[in-house]
Amino acid sequence: MSKLLQWKWHIVTTFGCFVLFWIGDALIDALSFGGESFLHELLSVEPRELYMRTLTSLLLALFFLFLEVFSERRRNTESLLRHSDQLASTFFETTGDAVCIIDTATLTIASANAIFCQRYAISEKEMVGQSLADLVAARRLPREMQSQVEETVAGGSPLTREISHEVEGGNRQYEEMLTHPIGGGQSVLQVTRDITMRRNAEALLRESEARYRAIFDNTGTAMAIIRPDGTLHMVNRGFEAVTGFGRKELEGIKRWTEFMAGGNGALLPDGLTGREGEARQNLELQILDRFGNVKVMAGNWAVMAGTEHAVLSLVDISAQKTVEQALRESQASLAVAQQIAGLGSWEWEVTTNTLTWSDELYHLFGVDSATFVPSYEWFLDVIHPDDREMVIRAINDALYNKKPFRTDYRLLLPNGALRTHSTWADVTYDRDGNPLRLIGLNQDITWRTEAEQALRISEEKFSKAFRASPDSIVITRAQDGMYIDVNEAFEKITGYRREEVLGKTSLELQLWVDPDARMVMLRLMNQFGHVRNLEVRFRVKSGEIRELLWSADVIEYRGEACLIAISRDVTEQRHLEKELLESEARLFMKHEELKNLFHQMEAIRLEWEETMDCISDMFILTDKWGKVRRFNRAVETFTGLAHRDIVGRDWLPLLEEFGLKPHLESPGVELAHPQSGKRFVLNRYAFPTADIDGSTREVIIITDTTAIRLRQSQPPLRLAGKVHHPH
Repeated sequence: MSKLLQWKWHIVTTFGCFVLFWIGDALIDALSFGGESFLHELLSVEPRELYMRTLTSLLLALFFLFLEVFSERRRNTESLLRHSDQLASTFFETTGDAVCIIDTATLTIASANAIFCQRYAISEKEMVGQSLADLVAARRLPREMQSQVEETVAGGSPLTREISHEVEGGNRQYEEMLTHPIGGGQSVLQVTRDITMRRNAEALLRESEARYRAIFDNTGTAMAIIRPDGTLHMVNRGFEAVTGFGRKELEGIKRWTEFMAGGNGALLPDGLTGREGEARQNLELQILDRFGNVKVMAGNWAVMAGTEHAVLSLVDISAQKTVEQALRESQASLAVAQQIAGLGSWEWEVTTNTLTWSDELYHLFGVDSATFVPSYEWFLDVIHPDDREMVIRAINDALYNKKPFRTDYRLLLPNGALRTHSTWADVTYDRDGNPLRLIGLNQDITWRTEAEQALRISEEKFSKAFRASPDSIVITRAQDGMYIDVNEAFEKITGYRREEVLGKTSLELQLWVDPDARMVMLRLMNQFGHVRNLEVRFRVKSGEIRELLWSADVIEYRGEACLIAISRDVTEQRHLEKELLESEARLFMKHEELKNLFHQMEAIRLEWEETMDCISDMFILTDKWGKVRRFNRAVETFTGLAHRDIVGRDWLPLLEEFGLKPHLESPGVELAHPQSGKRFVLNRYAFPTADIDGSTREVIIITDTTAIRLRQSQPPLRLAGKVHHPH
């Protein structure tokens, strides 16, 4: 009943008593004196009688009101005491702490709860009434409990201490003992609380903080945590190395924008802060260190969840910029060299089936580079049907059997032309031996194959049309090598007239510059019966040395064995081929330089992936189609999948498969993950690649916040209506 209703009830009761006493007094007067009737005494009284009756009735009514209020308060007090005793008894029996009450006069245990008996392996009968000193002497209770109780009795104030001791298995158990005087100092309440889990959690937290601090300090990236006003809150060793300042000179003193060169500070938001959940920003900046040196840095920043601070990371890309400039110059030189030599380079990414051509290769295939997109399938389609299987076999041998890829094949181009190409290619592999890419060169050798075909045809025809042949043709006796006949082309090439040659040998005319070449020709003739396209050097009549393609067959001429030799002057052609070989060598050197550069870039990428594998947060990099392209080891550990089972998958279904769909729907919000029993925060960041292909990729970061959650969720301790916080 509320206080208002209680007072209303008291007023009604008081008024009722007043009326009752008024009527009772009138009735007593009527019965006692008998002179007048009850109604006359009640309604017609003298003023003095009326005054005395009213005062008496009022005093009696107030007296009964006082008795009623006093009785009600006593009942309430008894009820509260019973309730308090019930609560104390309930707490005493149901609390998870070991509790006992000690009589301060005799230092004996007055009572103990079941947890106290269970913890110290003593029954309640053995404990109640026993001296605390006897139980300690019998090693049933810890000595620290006795000393703390004695100090509380002596000082009359509560005490809290922490003790530890070894338990079974070699582990250490931590306990918090609290002693508090109660009952006016007649008793002491002793509470023992097991805080082992809390101490272990604190140790794990300190270890985690030390580990993350070590990662923050020793990562190869320059990192800093920025306050809302732009002041450096915390920096690592990498940031010290980049700026040239020590940590004491930076933290809480300098603003990070003081190191910006060339007005790059306008590229960032005010103070490098923003709203929580904003996408990570990637920037390219110029940093000015304390010595005046300008360094080109690739940086990114993001707001730290749950704080007003932002984290900034910087990577020195000065050397990379130099390499990129050298690469652009090298690519320009390579394009010119390819155009001069008639060579085209290409690169085929096996994992993504992406084919990249140089400008000259578009010209060799007769397609427009502005509209045509090369592909491996299109390349196979334009290969001559008779050569297609041979080319596919050579490519597969290079990819999976690690054989050199060197082959010639014919092409049926879209414009109807039939061309012959020669291809050289090398294959690069990953650490597991899987092929990554083919890098090769194409050269149009149609002119060479056509020349060889024409030469074979001409040999057959010239053997029948000796005189009309434009090539030098001679007939000599097999027995002694004497010239029997020569054609006009021989006269033109050598400068000798026919009359000067007939009846003589090549040795007499000293035509052979290299005698060893003549011996090779004779050995080939004896072994095979003919010689084809033997490159020889002849000294002509003027003394000039000419390079010839020399072919010979054994024939019967005028009834005797003779040799018919056909030679073509290829001096100019060999000069051109020599120049071409030199150009190919220079191109090959350029190719090797590019390959070394690619290896360096691959090493940088591998080093970054190894760094990311050391971080416990899960990192996933996707391409513009939403396929998983890169990820760190934490993702493999979380999913339990191998690398090959993750790369190339759609990242959204992958994370939904492992129970992270709520996290995807609420990025930046800490949510529980029932499967693992942990709590994660998922963030997505755009990763534009304008310098590469103009696409926008995405970085997904999943942070395990379980340890932080445990630290923040420690509840306050309550006892007897007061809140006691652990020291």
